[in-house]
Amino acid sequence: MSTALTTVLFNGAEKKAIDMDIALSITAGQCLELLKQANWLPDNWEFKCEVSLTGEIWTELPQHVVLADVISGDGAIIRILPY
Repeated sequence: MSTALTTVLFNGAEKKAIDMDIALSITAGQCLELLKQANWLPDNWEFKCEVSLTGEIWTELPQHVVLADVISGDGAIIRILPY
């Protein structure tokens, strides 16, 4: 599988959610950059990412990790937290 339908949650001052068909060959950091370029995330903030396959158990998602290593199919959730 080269892409996966993934929900992205942003828990900043304003909470947002978007469902995206994400290429699993990119890293979490590259995903953040794409969201910044699309003006979905603030451009000048630093972020921490977490991933969950069910929305119940969350695991830290370092920005260098390739998404295919942590997402195996549709329905995963990436939570973005500013710090």
